[in-house]
Amino acid sequence: MEKVGIIGFGKMGRKHFESFKRVSGVGVFGVYDADPNKAREAGIKTYQDYNQLIKECDIICIATPTDTHKEFMLKAIAGKKPVFVEKPLCRTIAEADEIMKAVKKYKTKVMVGHVVRYFNQYAALKKSIDDGCVGKPAVVRITRCSKFPKASNNWFNSREKSGGVILDLMIHDIDFLIWCFGDVERVYAKDISWGKIPNMDYALAVMRFKSGVIAHLEASWAHAGGFRARVEVAGTAGLVNYDTRHPASLKVEHSNGEIMRENPVDENANQMEIREFVEYILKNKNPRIMLQDAY
Repeated sequence: MEKVGIIGFGKMGRKHFESFKRVSGVGVFGVYDADPNKAREAGIKTYQDYNQLIKECDIICIATPTDTHKEFMLKAIAGKKPVFVEKPLCRTIAEADEIMKAVKKYKTKVMVGHVVRYFNQYAALKKSIDDGCVGKPAVVRITRCSKFPKASNNWFNSREKSGGVILDLMIHDIDFLIWCFGDVERVYAKDISWGKIPNMDYALAVMRFKSGVIAHLEASWAHAGGFRARVEVAGTAGLVNYDTRHPASLKVEHSNGEIMRENPVDENANQMEIREFVEYILKNKNPRIMLQDAY
C-alpha cells in the first residue's frame, strides 16, 4: 500500500483526506499543516517539518494557499514523489514554468484538482455537446457565485496569495470550457477599481476559442444567496443548460421545439478525482485532466 502525505489540513485538505481513505491501494500516512493543532485533528501521524513528510511518504497531496503551491511542489517533485495539488496549479505563469521544468527533469506525475470535470452533470453536459445535441456550439454563458470564502489568515482576501476571484473561482469554469472547446484564441477583461480595495470579489470575462465559440463568464464572491453555478451553451441546432440549484435540470432544447431533460446520477466528485489520480499512479491510466491542461 502506498503511503499518502497531506500538506495542508484546511477545508480541501480534509476533503482529500477522506477521499484517499476510501480508495484502494493507498493509505494516508501523515499530515503537515502550518497550524499543528489542525494537523492533529486528522488523528494520525503529524509532522512539524514538511520535508520529513515528503521523505517518508510515497505520494504527496498539497492543499495549501495558492501562493505556497510552488514551494511544496518543487520539493516533492525533486524527491520524485507523485503529486496531487489542489487547483489552481500555482499563482503565476513564471511559477508554472518552474514546475513544468521540474516535472520534465525528474519525470514525476502531477495532477491538478480541477474538480468540475468530475461532476457528472458537467460531464453529461460536455457529452451532449460532443454528441452534437446542439449542433455546432456558438455561444456560452457561464456563472459561478458564492459567499466570500473563509480561511485561516483570510488569505483569499489577498490577491497576492489567492489570485482573487478569477484565479480561485472563475478558474473552475475556464477549465471546463477549455475541456469542452479546446484552446483559447483571445480574452477580453475589464478591471474597474473603486479605490484601495484589497481584492476583487466580482469579475466578468469574454473568451473566444479557436473553434469560434464565444464564452461570457461571470464569477462572484459577493453572492448573499449562497452557492450557485449555471451554464448555457447555444449552438446551431439548439441549446443545453444546467443550474446547480436544480440538480435534475440538465436540459437540451432543440430548434424544433423538442425538449429533453436528463438527471445524471450524483456522485462524490472529489472522491472520483482522487480515484483517477491513484489509478494514474498505480496503473498508469491517464486521468481526465493532465498537468498540461492546467498549465
